[in-house]
Amino acid sequence: MIEILLFILYAILCFIISSSVHELGHIIIGLMQGFKFYLFIAGPLGFKRNDKNKIVFYIEKNISLWGGLGATLPQNDDVNNFKKFGRVLLGGPITSIIVGVICLPLGTITKNIFLFLLGSMSLAMGVACLIPARNGAFYTDGGRWLRMHKNVSTRTVELAIWNLTQSVIIYDNYEKLNYDEIMVLINDRDVRTQYLGHYYAYYFYKDNNDILNMEKEKIQLENLKRKVPKQMTSMFRIN
Repeated sequence: MIEILLFILYAILCFIISSSVHELGHIIIGLMQGFKFYLFIAGPLGFKRNDKNKIVFYIEKNISLWGGLGATLPQNDDVNNFKKFGRVLLGGPITSIIVGVICLPLGTITKNIFLFLLGSMSLAMGVACLIPARNGAFYTDGGRWLRMHKNVSTRTVELAIWNLTQSVIIYDNYEKLNYDEIMVLINDRDVRTQYLGHYYAYYFYKDNNDILNMEKEKIQLENLKRKVPKQMTSMFRIN
């Protein structure tokens, strides 16, 4: 019984660590590109840049974020920022693969279950994130990298999603979202991207006390609800 409980504990810790290492990979590459650090979460522990531009430690209460999260943003509006974003996207999976390649053989040779689990999870996470695929509203890191470099249209959409998502994470509200970027999503041909755009628009109007437009966005979301995966409507649910 103790061995089973210990295995479960190791599995949970290894998942948190491997996810955190993945996010650290994104952050490190972001800093190397000249981006500014804003957020890092590992389990319930977090570091963020506050309103006074100071990095502070805090306890993350949102359990859904305990799997690991990191955020860095460019300090200027550069036309080549998409290339830097692309490198940041690849930083996470590559870091995961490096950790996996190191820890998995070590765990196997030494028969250390902790290293074995950490290596297995990190390697699997890195490979899975590099494979171009889409899960609900978002593409994997590899899929987003390809879209960043495919053409101007897909690049613009991915940059808009990146900026809007980062803004919500950093400021913990929708009031400061860039409305032009919201419209990029709403005007996209993909219905899932449109749904995400209307979702952001709904909360943008809500946090800015624009009840009339908020209700209009609610109607738009209801009309699109049957056209997108249930996983997406579950993840992006309005209240």
